[in-house]
Amino acid sequence: MRTFRFSGIPLMSWSLLLLLLWPGVRLQAQQITVRGQVVNAATEEPIQGASVTVVETGQSTATDAEGRFTVSVPGPDASLSVTVLGYETAEVALGGQTNVVVRLQQSAVALEGVVVVGYGTQQRSDVTGSVSTIDQRQLEDRATVTIEQSLQGAVPGVSITTTGAGAEPNNTFQIRGRNSITASNEPLIVVDGIPYEGPISEINQNDVAAISVLKDASAAAIYGARGSNGVILITTKKGGGAPRIAYEGYAGVQQITNLPRLMTGPEFARFKCERLNGGVNCEDALTATELENLNAGRWVDWLDLATRTGTQQQHNLSFSGGAGGTRFYIAGSLLDVAGVANNDDFERYSLRVNLDQELKSWLRLGTSTHMSYTDRSGMDANFEAAFFMNPLTNAFNPDGTLTTTPWPEDVFWGNPLDGTLVVDDDVSRRIFTSNYLELDLPIDGLTYRLNAGIDFANHELGRYWGRNTRTGLDRQGRAITENATRFDWTAENVLRFQRDFGAHGLDLTALLSVQGNNVEEDHLASEGFPNDVLTYYQANVGALVEPSYVVSHSRLVSQMGRLNYSYDERYLVTLTARRDGYSGFGSNYKYGVFPSFALGWNVSNEPFFPAEGPVTSLKLRASWGKNGNQAISPYRTLARLSDESYVENGMTAPGFIPSALGNPDLRWETTTSLNVGLDFGFWGDRLTGSIDAYRARTRDLLLNRLISPVHGITRITENIGKTANKGIELQLSSLNLDRPDLSWRTDFNISANRNEIVDLYGDGQDDVANRWFIGHPINVLYDYEFDGIWQEGDDIANSAQPDAVPGDVRIVDQNGDGVINTDDRTFVGDLEPDYIAGLINTFTYKGVSLSASLYTVQGVERENNLRALNLVHTELRRNTIWQDYWTPENPSNTVPRNSDDSNPFSVPFLEDASFIRLRDVTLSYDLPPSFTERLGAGSMRVYLNGRNLWTHTDWTGMDPELSNANQRGVPLERVIVGGVNVQF
Repeated sequence: MRTFRFSGIPLMSWSLLLLLLWPGVRLQAQQITVRGQVVNAATEEPIQGASVTVVETGQSTATDAEGRFTVSVPGPDASLSVTVLGYETAEVALGGQTNVVVRLQQSAVALEGVVVVGYGTQQRSDVTGSVSTIDQRQLEDRATVTIEQSLQGAVPGVSITTTGAGAEPNNTFQIRGRNSITASNEPLIVVDGIPYEGPISEINQNDVAAISVLKDASAAAIYGARGSNGVILITTKKGGGAPRIAYEGYAGVQQITNLPRLMTGPEFARFKCERLNGGVNCEDALTATELENLNAGRWVDWLDLATRTGTQQQHNLSFSGGAGGTRFYIAGSLLDVAGVANNDDFERYSLRVNLDQELKSWLRLGTSTHMSYTDRSGMDANFEAAFFMNPLTNAFNPDGTLTTTPWPEDVFWGNPLDGTLVVDDDVSRRIFTSNYLELDLPIDGLTYRLNAGIDFANHELGRYWGRNTRTGLDRQGRAITENATRFDWTAENVLRFQRDFGAHGLDLTALLSVQGNNVEEDHLASEGFPNDVLTYYQANVGALVEPSYVVSHSRLVSQMGRLNYSYDERYLVTLTARRDGYSGFGSNYKYGVFPSFALGWNVSNEPFFPAEGPVTSLKLRASWGKNGNQAISPYRTLARLSDESYVENGMTAPGFIPSALGNPDLRWETTTSLNVGLDFGFWGDRLTGSIDAYRARTRDLLLNRLISPVHGITRITENIGKTANKGIELQLSSLNLDRPDLSWRTDFNISANRNEIVDLYGDGQDDVANRWFIGHPINVLYDYEFDGIWQEGDDIANSAQPDAVPGDVRIVDQNGDGVINTDDRTFVGDLEPDYIAGLINTFTYKGVSLSASLYTVQGVERENNLRALNLVHTELRRNTIWQDYWTPENPSNTVPRNSDDSNPFSVPFLEDASFIRLRDVTLSYDLPPSFTERLGAGSMRVYLNGRNLWTHTDWTGMDPELSNANQRGVPLERVIVGGVNVQF
């Protein structure tokens, strides 16, 4: 059986290991091997890092990420002592057992536990900033493609929105709302201590051990000019304990959650006839192709042709363990997603090697290296064109091939499906490595650590439109090739002093860091080829060749100092200051300093705090600090020219025109914020949670100021704007039911955020053209207000719209002057939510577990652009959704008459985009040890997971979560998978 369990490890590796351990094997040949798992008695969750000691011999080991351990005991009657911070010590008499499960009771200190913060870790009871954590339990058994999807609804104050669906979904990531108007509001992502750029979808979620979200200024200030939008710290798994093999895999299907009801062919014909001919002489309103298909009873459901039932599968194989000061975690993964859109595929192959080695008692080194190959090849159908395409046209030729011109009478339109015929090779390769060397210096408590990281990414794209596509036919073939390379490097020197002096605890950290970013991109577009045989490999011989090249280099030099002080585990102080120098800043502002401080009071550790009572733990926190938004791209502070080359005498002659003025005063946007918080635990920590309130002000916003066009340039970028942000967050975790075989746990969070523009250009004036208004949120909907539909019998002649007719859109005359003009525009809709919340309930009964996650966004009202009347074009060349239009017999008060002039002011049709979504449901079963032992496995879990199973909303568009630009894009998918996790 042992041979089977470890057969995946090369024989040579085991031979070397046996040679190293041979003396110990001879001495302990009579001993018994005991395997087990340490779990939380209340939740059955595995406990990592627990110390397992053999009482009779003193031999000790630690549990791994799954809470598992292996230890040798002198006989069947031996005993084990299990200890870990935050839990009561347990002593277990084996009584002949060789496979045990140890259940630990939580101690009365709920705020204990290790939390990853920037450049180190802290006990949770010592944390003074606002930090939320996601553990491995919340990332497992989910059919998610990206880490963001697992975080959605799990952390208060973190808003993750799926703006675009597909095999590789697009997500926006915001922590505590928007601070900037034009610059990025995305947080800084740090993986194993090294800043991470690029798609987070290239990281294998199964390799992640924990995620920390740094939200307030004190927690994020150590990242200075990059931390104003918060920081996401991702820590990957480490090895330890006996060698272990684990397989985790799932497979399932993707289905479309919702598609708006487009008009069928006959409905489109009636719609067109009514609009163009008033419902009479309908044959005259249709072209020959439309009429032929209508009479033959043929019509095309373009959305049906553009979609499919998708599939999704993932397979992970990992090897982990440790001995003799060595810990290792090696994992390989395959993710294969075929999305609900035809030809929308996403494949990722990844390999992770994490090694930690203690060379001497005073010297340690290690690496966390991630390698990935991501294949995004294949172009899906043009969904916007599929939404708009006339259903009475032809998708296929008689021979079954796609038509190049589906509507011969209107050659403007290509086939929405011809993207599936495009040769599209799109691959990315990446190596991301974080390495360290750590040594203990002669002074007790003083350590030096060198962090060195490299992020090398290469993206290659080759795309060709042949003559079987509309673009290729018009241009005699079109080719695009791109080659982009990014090389980032980081070198950090960290000096840390940790020492307790009686009741005084001191933790000092000093940092000197240098980072470099280098990007090079080659782009070649060409067209006009003799044939399609060589596709994009003939790009250099096209009749028209357009090359371009982009290069960007930047550097960041930083110094940071941090002091954490605690007295008697009651009073806590954190002081931080970071100084950043960035090459992209203006010459007058190359460096910035970002200070912060935080205070904490563990009230429950005070002598006067009652030992007995409902309140178990209580801590007050307050923090203040400044962070920067490194929002300036390289060379933006310099005067720039744009390429305007031209052709003369058959030769390309270089030409340039001024495009931007230089500004040596450009610098980072600075956010100053205040946070107050309370952490608490009740009834023996059966209920724990935290509440935070914050206020932030951002100044020196990067905005474009209008200037005299005398130089040919009308705007210059300056640091001139101001915004304000405030909000409140609540997080609760409760153990509602705690019995030996039955438990119920609830995790709940809710947060509300409000932002507003305080100033724009220093003159107190709004910028109506950009929809920026002082005293209002950054993102607003400013337009005419819908007031229903004019009905027969209304006094239209004496209204503010005397030219309207029954069935037209009625508009609110905001100023009451009897005229509808731009002065009647106002703030309509609420684009920012009133609040977002998440609720997770987990039930366990013996080996069965059921987890359900709800996510909600409330208070959003925005335009449903699918209901716009003028997008069908005057000649009615486009399809649209079915609507119950106003007629004298159907006096609707929500939908106007079927006419291109029934909404002359283009009043937006608003809908409530709030929703409640059943985000994730997982049903799992841990097979009993009696069964898994027969398979040679230590444990096995099977599960069924569903994602996006149900949504409650009044939104009638594609999906309330998708952006307006994607309401005609790839639809959101429902995912159902079955999986298994096996450990040997």
